Amino acid sequence: MIRDITDMFNRHLLNIILINLVLVMPFTFFIFSAIAYFGGLETIQLNNLIIVFLIIINFTALFPPFFYMAKNDLSETPYSWMDLLKVFFGEFGYIGFFTIVLFLIGMFGSVLLFIPTVLATAAILLIPLFSDEKSIRKSISGVWKVLKEEHIFILLDVLIIAALNLLVWSGSLYLLADFENNSFVYIIVRVLLNAFLFPLIFFYLTIKYRKDLGAAYGE
Repeated sequence: MIRDITDMFNRHLLNIILINLVLVMPFTFFIFSAIAYFGGLETIQLNNLIIVFLIIINFTALFPPFFYMAKNDLSETPYSWMDLLKVFFGEFGYIGFFTIVLFLIGMFGSVLLFIPTVLATAAILLIPLFSDEKSIRKSISGVWKVLKEEHIFILLDVLIIAALNLLVWSGSLYLLADFENNSFVYIIVRVLLNAFLFPLIFFYLTIKYRKDLGAAYGE
């Protein structure tokens, strides 16, 4: 599967660079600027939850354009990079709504032995993968089907993705430790990391959990 992901990355490299410059990097910069702002406030309660939510929405909101890219690759359908922007704005409300709902379920569900939290976390990872469905009902049905069939693997992927981001971020901070840096530098580093990692992660999730799209990659 690793080769399939890297091949897909190389085939769409130009569009990846364009969408990174036009969308991913500005959006990530805005999100992490907000994170730096809320992180420095002492007057707002639950600011840690706000920061976690912003990190999640940064991931889920940017997923649909790359899912669209991967979907068209799997079905060998041509597209333009402008289509990726249309997908982002077209699906932003859908992704934002479900991210908020699932985040709240996960937050309040933590008192119930964390079972709703675990399910909500897995669903947050999957909901962008079904943004192409024509109805919300079909989208939820697709998410639920994958949850039932792949629940253990989804949770493992959540842990792997979180650990990978933490590892890369920690390594970057270590390399910058000897320099005089401010929050702006750290935000730029995070923007660059997301621009590189997100396409790979999104392609991986699409190939693994949307096997109905066409090519049998990873077999």
